Amino acid sequence: MAARLIFPSLLSLTAKPTVIVKLFSIRLPVLFFAGFSIFLNPQVHGQGVTVEVSTLPRVGVSINGPLGGGATEIVSNDLKRSGMISPVGSGSGDYLATGDASESGVAGRLVNKKTGEDVFNQTFTGKGRLAAHEFADAITQSVTGLPGFASSKLAFVAGSVRTQELYLADMDGYNARPITHDGTISASPDLNHDGTQLAYTSYKSGYPDVYLIDLASGSRTRIAFFPGINTGPSFSPDGSRIALTLSKDGNPEIYTMSTDGGSLTRITRTRGGETSPSWSPTGDQLVYSSDDRGSPQLFISSSSGTTDGSDWDHLVTGNSYCTKPDWSPDGKSIAFTTRIGGQFQIGVFDVASRTAQLITSNGGEDPAWTRDSRHLVYSNDGRLRLLDTVSRESLPIEVSASGCGEPTVSR
Repeated sequence: MAARLIFPSLLSLTAKPTVIVKLFSIRLPVLFFAGFSIFLNPQVHGQGVTVEVSTLPRVGVSINGPLGGGATEIVSNDLKRSGMISPVGSGSGDYLATGDASESGVAGRLVNKKTGEDVFNQTFTGKGRLAAHEFADAITQSVTGLPGFASSKLAFVAGSVRTQELYLADMDGYNARPITHDGTISASPDLNHDGTQLAYTSYKSGYPDVYLIDLASGSRTRIAFFPGINTGPSFSPDGSRIALTLSKDGNPEIYTMSTDGGSLTRITRTRGGETSPSWSPTGDQLVYSSDDRGSPQLFISSSSGTTDGSDWDHLVTGNSYCTKPDWSPDGKSIAFTTRIGGQFQIGVFDVASRTAQLITSNGGEDPAWTRDSRHLVYSNDGRLRLLDTVSRESLPIEVSASGCGEPTVSR
């Protein structure tokens, strides 16, 4: 349910025909009345300001059992973090989430209070906090129709300029722990979609090589160690191939290869340098940054073979510096890092309308989509944050590490 309020004009704007730029934001408080939680999302439209007023579905959460208190808190926090659900006390709400939490998992149940019928009754057997996160994701999927991301894994780099290690954490920042102890630079991590493998660049050998870590066993394999640069690995949707940047033939170009290090295919062939590849959800295209035409810009090309740039699809964002693209799981949006006035910001390119907009104003870089294609994890000033691209609310992800950057999220 939504209402639309039109306020008198605050200013007149002249927009470019293909680029939408967020010039300013108005932050209005969340309102609570008559049992509804409401957020105001203002947008400028020509001669007036349109304010979207949306009600959030309310879910009461009450989990019993030996670990019930902790599970109740985890689920409530996950639902609130989604930005799409308002967790409330067990005696109120549109839905009621109950269950029993123990060392073996969470037996969870979601009831539609209006109809009195079970939405689902399911046991979640993830280890430790994971079971509660899985319960929260099931609630989010059932209530909103969008997949929850609380049970996803979060990887990132942390450290100083000279030494950066890889870290792995829960999406809410808990259980952050280093998974490398190399005392060198680790960079450009990428989790495969099910969170079982992580590819990254390491200077462990003295040169930038690409490694693959099996997260269950901890085993590590060097899969790309050609002469020159080996960096920026990105898993294909099915996890069978990796796109990356190699300079073995001269300029930094985009290649794809199998995850075992074989079957190398060159994708680009230009006079410039191509970096930061990201796959489309269907796996048939790649988006990446290239400075072949001057400053770094975003381009899309086929993932099947070499192109000289003549068939590239140039994404016009309205900004002269664009890097680190990440294609959303639903295929509709591409997030990227841009630089404006000497400060990095996050932008989002809409694939259908071919328009771009800035979604941060206080800085940000290295965006990574969550599985709902609505939220982004990004870094700013050495800290990780979670951004709701609809409400524009940005929340800190507190982790037990400093100098954090380059986040990646399993889907």
